[in-house]
Amino acid sequence: MSWNKNDLIPKEEIQNKVTDVTVQFAERFGKYLAEEEYDSEALTTSQLRKFFGEVKRQQMLGYSETEFTMLKPKLAYAVGRAKQNGKKNKAQKIEDFFIVIKDAIDKVLKSSDRAKAFKNFITVFEAIVAYHKAAEKK
Repeated sequence: MSWNKNDLIPKEEIQNKVTDVTVQFAERFGKYLAEEEYDSEALTTSQLRKFFGEVKRQQMLGYSETEFTMLKPKLAYAVGRAKQNGKKNKAQKIEDFFIVIKDAIDKVLKSSDRAKAFKNFITVFEAIVAYHKAAEKK
C-alpha cells in the first residue's frame, strides 16, 4: 500500500493557520509512515529525525529561503540512498514522505508571508513526528 499522492497538507494549513484538519492529516500520515508492510518498510525514526533535526536547526537560525529550498534535494538524496541499498520496492515510505514534504515546502515558498508559512510548516512537521513516534512498533 502506498500513500494517496492526492492526500497532501492543505495549502491553507501551511499558508494561513494550522487547524484540526492538519492534526488529523498528521495522525494519518504519521501512522502510515510507522507501519511495516509486506512491500514497504516503515520510515525509521532515525530517517525522520535526521530531516527533522535540519528543519529545527533552520528554525533556530531563522527563515532563509535558500536553506529552506535546499531541504528538497537533501530529502531526494535520502530517497535515492534508500533505493540504491537494494531496497527499491522497500523505499515507498520515504518516497511518500518526500512527496508530501516537498509539496509542503513548495506551499511555503509560494506564500505571501513565508515566515508565517515556515512556522506552520514546522508545526505540521512536529505533529507528523509525534504521531509517527506514537505509532512506532517497539
